[in-house]
Amino acid sequence: MVKQNIRAHLSMLAATLLFGANYWIAKGLMPDHLLPMQIIFLRVLGTLLISYAIQLSIKELRVLKIDRADFPRLILSSVLGVAINQMMFFTGLNHTTPVDAAIINSINPILVLVFAAWLLKERIGMARLGGILLGAAGALTLIFFGNPLSISGGHLKGDMFIIANTAAWSLYLVIAKPLMVKYNPFLLMRWIFLFGFIAAFPFTIKQALEINFSTFDTYTWSAILYVIFGTTFLAYFFITYSLKRLSSSVVAYYTYLQPVLVAVIGILLFAERISVVKIASGLLVFAGIYFVTRRNKIPK
Repeated sequence: MVKQNIRAHLSMLAATLLFGANYWIAKGLMPDHLLPMQIIFLRVLGTLLISYAIQLSIKELRVLKIDRADFPRLILSSVLGVAINQMMFFTGLNHTTPVDAAIINSINPILVLVFAAWLLKERIGMARLGGILLGAAGALTLIFFGNPLSISGGHLKGDMFIIANTAAWSLYLVIAKPLMVKYNPFLLMRWIFLFGFIAAFPFTIKQALEINFSTFDTYTWSAILYVIFGTTFLAYFFITYSLKRLSSSVVAYYTYLQPVLVAVIGILLFAERISVVKIASGLLVFAGIYFVTRRNKIPK
């Protein structure tokens, strides 16, 4: 059990690293190479095809089924976690900065905590609450003293889309939790991305038909492959696996790492300046992770 919990936390760390890099990679694609809805179409369709290929190629997975009673929850999870989440995120990121988006997403653990206590009756506990507050302090330190939000011009529009993205993702983590515990991750991903693709199709197909693949250079193809296989397929798989062992609020807590990772990537690759504020923010976040995870029990 301890080893399984460790693997679950390592899976969430891997997913967080993939998401952290995605802010810069996806931003680099828009709008010169691809438009938001074009990225979403390729991302969801690509992940759907990968999930189908894996399930069809493994005999044990081909016989697995979803209970009919679980389809309403599955469809709602797909709409929230794939269609709304991704459309809001990429539209918002197209109008704001990677740092702004990562900072706004740091409210995710608070929203999940509220939704989980309300819908799943999850117990918070003083250690977890203290850890979440420490993580919030780290994120707020980065917001107000390290990378202040850009609320002028087009950034405000983008920031509002990111807020909607965060709310949809938070609700997804809570509503999908019982499904993650019950079903195989590959089976779930196949259905989640099938319904997610159907939900997103009317909003993405027009721009998707305008994609000119002949103009793609090496960077464009590399970035698209990363978004499809890394940020979508692998990250969703890691999160699905982690939700089998960890509570929704603990999984969401890793969002606090994203502003730190985005800042680190900016320092290493985009010549952003390192500062005492960024170091202090990172230490607060990691301290919070310790308190959130040290006595985490598997929810029944």
